[in-house]
Amino acid sequence: MSGIRRSQLVNMNQHYRRFSLDYFLDCQQRLGVEQIELWCGAAHFWLDHTGYDDVAVLRQKLNGHGVRVVSITAPSMAYQYQYAAQEPLGLEYSFRYFSNAIHLAAELGAGRVVVNSGWGYQGEDEASMWARCRDHLGRLCRVAEPLGIQLAMESLRADESNLVNSLERAKRMYQEVGHPSLKVMVDNIATGAAGERLEDWFEAFGDELIHMHFLDGDPWLHNVWGDGNTSLSQQIQTLSRYHYTGYLVQEVADEHYFSDPFDADRRNFQVLERFVTED
Repeated sequence: MSGIRRSQLVNMNQHYRRFSLDYFLDCQQRLGVEQIELWCGAAHFWLDHTGYDDVAVLRQKLNGHGVRVVSITAPSMAYQYQYAAQEPLGLEYSFRYFSNAIHLAAELGAGRVVVNSGWGYQGEDEASMWARCRDHLGRLCRVAEPLGIQLAMESLRADESNLVNSLERAKRMYQEVGHPSLKVMVDNIATGAAGERLEDWFEAFGDELIHMHFLDGDPWLHNVWGDGNTSLSQQIQTLSRYHYTGYLVQEVADEHYFSDPFDADRRNFQVLERFVTED
């Protein structure tokens, strides 16, 4: 039977946004989780266009719980920062914000930052908003390259973005940016909502697909495994067939998990454990 390696499993903290970072880390320690993608929400770790919280304090907390950060997510879709902002000042502040996320990743020894395309204004000329996003991602690549950080671009659902929201549009943006620091990732909720197959993404990008947000969709919601209708066994067989060894991030993002995120994590990892093979 195909399986996943324990070292591929990564948890995320955004469904703990109503709790402290200390509580989140305590829960990960209880679960035996050793790797996280840090969602830089204000309650856990402050990040904006002017700077970010004390990394030494964060590192001490991480080390005390036996947890390391392998990737960074800088919240954007519901925040004032986004990749295709129309206003010049908003676009510049967004660039500084995402640049700070890249520098944070470098300080923490995390190798990658998750990025997306943002969104253009409804009724706006598509060529203009596409160009703003493309040029913004290109600028960020030039920040990331000397720091050794990879930018993992995800496709979003069509209700989240009118830019990169499908495989074909991801291919176009990736090719137009054309920078070695820009890689590709799959959010299997977004791909499921678009009616796309995981196989098609591997066929399109091969080894350039380096990262995944890996949840149980219906296909729209970011459910823990067992709460949706995605076949975990089929997904893992596909990963094995394409020799994917990258991270599988548990981006539990829907509000019905926010009141008891530890229970959601406990149930989620119980399902995943059935497919885990030791490293």
